[in-house]
Amino acid sequence: MRGKWGIYLTTMSVSFRPRNAFTLVELLVVIAIIGVLVALLLPAVQAAREAARRMQCTNHLRQLSISLHNFHDVNGTFPKQISPGGNTGVSWLCLVLPYLEQKALADQVQPNQASYQSGQNANRVLGQYKIPGFYCPSYIEVRSSSTIDNITNFGNAYTTHYVGNMGPVSTSSAGSGPSGPTVGLKAAAYNVITGGAQGEMACDGILPLSPTVVASNPITPEGVRISMITDGTSNTLMVFEVAWKGLELSPGSLRAWVRGVTWLSDSTAAKNVQNAMNTVRYNGGGNYNSISMGSNHSGGCNVGFADGSTRFLSKNVDLNNVLLPMASRAGGESTNAD
Repeated sequence: MRGKWGIYLTTMSVSFRPRNAFTLVELLVVIAIIGVLVALLLPAVQAAREAARRMQCTNHLRQLSISLHNFHDVNGTFPKQISPGGNTGVSWLCLVLPYLEQKALADQVQPNQASYQSGQNANRVLGQYKIPGFYCPSYIEVRSSSTIDNITNFGNAYTTHYVGNMGPVSTSSAGSGPSGPTVGLKAAAYNVITGGAQGEMACDGILPLSPTVVASNPITPEGVRISMITDGTSNTLMVFEVAWKGLELSPGSLRAWVRGVTWLSDSTAAKNVQNAMNTVRYNGGGNYNSISMGSNHSGGCNVGFADGSTRFLSKNVDLNNVLLPMASRAGGESTNAD
């Protein structure tokens, strides 16, 4: 349109198009919300993963418990802890391999020979085989931390996270069973063989060197029979975890799964029950047989009982009044794992 000065005026049009991006403030708000959601979700994911690992660990202990019962059905006793000629024998884990679908490996075991010696004997080299059911998925250390377990062209042998119960060791009268004769000067509330270089060797469990106190290496080793578990199979520990963070800090706490027991010295695949959970690791000499049971599971560890059942045992369980009596097969105690 022409104005009075002869200038053409046109109507200006303004178009409002929608924005294609967030503002900086909006973006920061979205990032903050996502961060909060992730923070809330991660613990749930970790908890779910740990629950799965704990369940897998429980299943491993259940399979080991069943294998021990199958061994008993065939042989009339649980596996004997043999120290051939006073040397370290093979572990009970070697002896139950046929019942863990490991027949080919079991055929290579020489039960009357030492588990390791100078050179690479047939038993020692078995440590290069990793048996999945011997490990808790919540603990990452799977190799022996002892240089004596070195296998030529392989390195240190695989270890085990599950051990048998040799029995309780205590000088406390609380929760004690009937006293028995001991070798050496130290009296104990439970039957133990004393004088060993790595501590006492308990006799009142399911997988001891000897089910009775002896003064010398048994010429004819004896195993524990179910009839000897007078406290009740559902009340007596048989196997438990030794797989807790901190063991790797003490070289020698973890040793080859093939290793069994040595007369008046060390026991690898079976331990005394003497200390509270997750408290005592190997100190370099004198306490190897009594390394604490324990795990990386929150609140306790998995254990297997002599009836083949598995349970989760609280780390707060009373040592003298519950844990030690539970480790005794014939102490006459009444205990409750719950």
